Amino acid sequence: MHEERRWFVGIDWASQEHVVSLRDGQGKKMGQRKFAHGGTGFSDMIAWLLKTSGGEPGEIHVAIETPHGPIVEALLERGFNVYSINPKQLDRFRDRFTVAEAKDDNSMPMCLRTASGPTCRCSASSASPSL
Repeated sequence: MHEERRWFVGIDWASQEHVVSLRDGQGKKMGQRKFAHGGTGFSDMIAWLLKTSGGEPGEIHVAIETPHGPIVEALLERGFNVYSINPKQLDRFRDRFTVAEAKDDNSMPMCLRTASGPTCRCSASSASPSL
């Protein structure tokens, strides 16, 4: 039986630079890096995700707190699975993995694993891109 390979990415989106964290399907942290906002930064981020994971874009699931913009467009154009997570909903998922009131953007991939379950309706590529 062929086991499906998956990787989970959390992007702490900002106007100048983005913090990107990558985990494998078992939740093991594979790496974290900062990338500049803009074309070169997005290209570098995508190249890093593909090289570090060793996977194809369709095997990589990306959580981000915005349903639109150049970073989302760049990921969707290359075939990544992009999930726009409402910031308030993300806070609720984050509460499951951290102590009260502690914000840790490294928890986004773990939050994605919870948020992107069978009932999730949060794909940025859908007609209704955010929750």
